[in-house]
Amino acid sequence: MTRKHKGTPDVTRTSKSRICAITYLSKPAHCPPFYHGAISFTKEGHEVFCVCLLTDHSPEVHETVVPGFTVRRIALWSREFFFTLFGWPVRFRIASAIQHLFSYIEFVIKAAWRGYRHGGDLYEAHDLPALLPALLAAWPGSAPVVYHAHELYPEMNARVPLAGFWKWLERKLLPRARLVITPDEHRSRILLEEFGARELPLTIHNCPPYSEPISSTDLPDRWKERGLEPSFIMLYQGLIASDRCMEEIIASVGMYKPGVVLSIIGHGFGNWASPADTIPRSNQIDIMPHVQYKDLMKYTASASAGFLFYRNTCRNNYYCAPNKLYEYMMMGLPIITCDYPGLRKVVEGEGIGLCVNPEDPEAIAGAVNRLVTQPDAYASMKENCLRLAKTRYNWEQEFAILRPRYGELLHTMQK
Repeated sequence: MTRKHKGTPDVTRTSKSRICAITYLSKPAHCPPFYHGAISFTKEGHEVFCVCLLTDHSPEVHETVVPGFTVRRIALWSREFFFTLFGWPVRFRIASAIQHLFSYIEFVIKAAWRGYRHGGDLYEAHDLPALLPALLAAWPGSAPVVYHAHELYPEMNARVPLAGFWKWLERKLLPRARLVITPDEHRSRILLEEFGARELPLTIHNCPPYSEPISSTDLPDRWKERGLEPSFIMLYQGLIASDRCMEEIIASVGMYKPGVVLSIIGHGFGNWASPADTIPRSNQIDIMPHVQYKDLMKYTASASAGFLFYRNTCRNNYYCAPNKLYEYMMMGLPIITCDYPGLRKVVEGEGIGLCVNPEDPEAIAGAVNRLVTQPDAYASMKENCLRLAKTRYNWEQEFAILRPRYGELLHTMQK
C-alpha cells in the first residue's frame, strides 16, 4: 500500500503500489504501450498485475513477465462453445453477434472478479472492453481507473461487431475514468467532445524504448540468395491485409526505378492468409513470414525506407497512431505513409518522410522514386529520423509525461 508524503505527487516517491491492468488481449506484448509502461513501473518498484485472455496461442494461466509483472489469464467458455458449434470465425451474422455479447459478459464478470480479488491502488483498462470490469473491480475500494484508449474501439474498422453497443457503452463509462490516455491528439479531441471525457485526454505516443540503430544486412542477404543485389529496399512489415492498402503497394512495384525492390514481412488472415499465394510472383518482391518482435529490428535496420499505410475506411484508420512509425524512425528509415492529419504532422512536419494518397499506386511509386533520385533529401530524412528517435520520440520521453499523472492519482489514494 502507498504511504503519505508531502510535496509534489510523484509515483516514484510512493512505497510499492499495486497497478491492476485488464485487457481483452491474450498477451501484454500485443499492446506495446501497455507492455512498456508495465516494465517501467516495475523497474521503479511497483507491482503490475494483468488480467487477460487464455487462448491456444497463450495457454499459460499464470505467467511472470519480469519480476513484479505477473499475468493471470481467464478462459471464455462461451467463446469456445460457439466456435465448436459454428466454427471459427462464426460466419452467421446473428450467431456472431450473440457470441460476441455472451463472451463479453463472461469476460466482464471474470475479469472484474479477478481484479477485485487481487486488489489495486490503481486500475488500468486497456481499450474499451476492459473499462467496465476495471470500474467494477475498482469500485469497492474507490481506486482510480485509468482508461488507455489505444483504439477508437467502436470504429476500429468499417464493420465492428456491435458497434452501436460499444459507442453507447463508451459514452456511459468514459466520464467515470479518472484519467484517459490516447496515442493521438485527434482521438483525444473526439473522446472529449463526443464521448464525455472529464478533460482533454492525455496523449502518450506509441513509441518503443530507445535503441541505438544497428547495422544489419539481413534483407540484402536474402536478395543475394536470389541472385540479386538491389540498390534500394522498400520494406512493408506488419499485418498483410487490404485494409493496409496491400493491393496498391503491390501495384506500385512495377513503376519503381531500376534496382528498387520490395520486402514484405508479416502475416495475414482471410484472403491474405497465404500472402505468397495471393501476391503475384515478381523478381522485385520478396515475402517473409511473420517475425518475432524481438528479431524484427535487424530486418528493419537493413531496409532503405518503410511503408506505413491504412485505408481510410474509418476514423480509427484516419487518425491512426501506429508504433511502427517510431520503429522505422528508430532504425533511421524514411517513411512513406498516408496523407492523414496525425501522420502528416510527424512525417512531413518533422522531415522524416513523404505523405501520399495510399490508394493511388502511381503516387506511391512517385514517392519511392523521389527518395531514390534525391539522395540529399533522403539523407536529410534519415538523419532526422535518428535524431528525433533519440531526443523526442522514444518511450523514455513518453514515460516522463505519464509518470507524474499516475503519481497524482496514487497520491490522492493516500489521503
